[in-house]
Amino acid sequence: MESGEVNVRGGELYDDEISLFDVASFLLRRRRVIVLSVLVFVLLTLPTVLTTKLEYRASASFLPHGGKQGGLAGAAGLAAQFGISMPSSGGSERSPAFYQELLESREILDGLVRDGVRVVTPTQETTVNLAEHFEIEGGTSAERGQVTRRRLVDVVEVSIGRETGIVSLGVQTDDAALSAAIAWALLDLISAFDLETRQSEASAERIFAEERLQQLQVELATVEDSLRVFLDENRQFSNSSQLTFQHDRLQRKVGMRQEVVTAMAQAYEQARIDEVRNTPVVTVIDEPEVPALPEPRGR
Repeated sequence: MESGEVNVRGGELYDDEISLFDVASFLLRRRRVIVLSVLVFVLLTLPTVLTTKLEYRASASFLPHGGKQGGLAGAAGLAAQFGISMPSSGGSERSPAFYQELLESREILDGLVRDGVRVVTPTQETTVNLAEHFEIEGGTSAERGQVTRRRLVDVVEVSIGRETGIVSLGVQTDDAALSAAIAWALLDLISAFDLETRQSEASAERIFAEERLQQLQVELATVEDSLRVFLDENRQFSNSSQLTFQHDRLQRKVGMRQEVVTAMAQAYEQARIDEVRNTPVVTVIDEPEVPALPEPRGR
């Protein structure tokens, strides 16, 4: 049966399958066109591939510290048990997602744009202006800064380990030393930002705790005076159920106030410590290193 004819089987029509011989014959007849098309495509794309700059990726990872659970949070919890209302900051809990957004925020990236990046090599130390490095020209200083920040967003990649909560940071530029320097600068900036905000929160807590401690001490002195007056007026109260009940109630008030005053005094001392604490708030697991090899080129 010749090619192109139609067979009938089982009441259905179908075309003969194209054989490998037919495919090979077609390719042989069109071999010049195919080869010429491939050569033209290679010649058009090869210059672009060869002139594309090599990219170097520097990686780092860190583990954020959890927020503190003591301080005003503990004092407020104790006061709530006794029906005493006390505002609290609830600690400084910051999740890995917070640091992921912080690394991509304008607050952090503007620090790199404004101050530049210090690049240290075995032979020299320089400060790289990122706008100049990315060849951003024209417009006002603010406009160049915005464009530079967008370029930084493109070269910085942040991810979070689902089970471990470890934050991974990657920076990829056309300069190996610059990639590592940007990664180091980002780690320094988030540490400085986090430390400054925690100290600021601790300062506000210390001021509040100091004022509240003075108020609680006055309240404690008041209930203690009430108990003292009762004891002066009722030296023999154990035979009276009413007086015994009144004495126990005053005694409980004194004990409750004393516990709250103690907790607030501890919160005040903790806030004073946190206000001047300068310990790292993140634990760096993998430090950025200058990449020795570039990233593989795209096909």
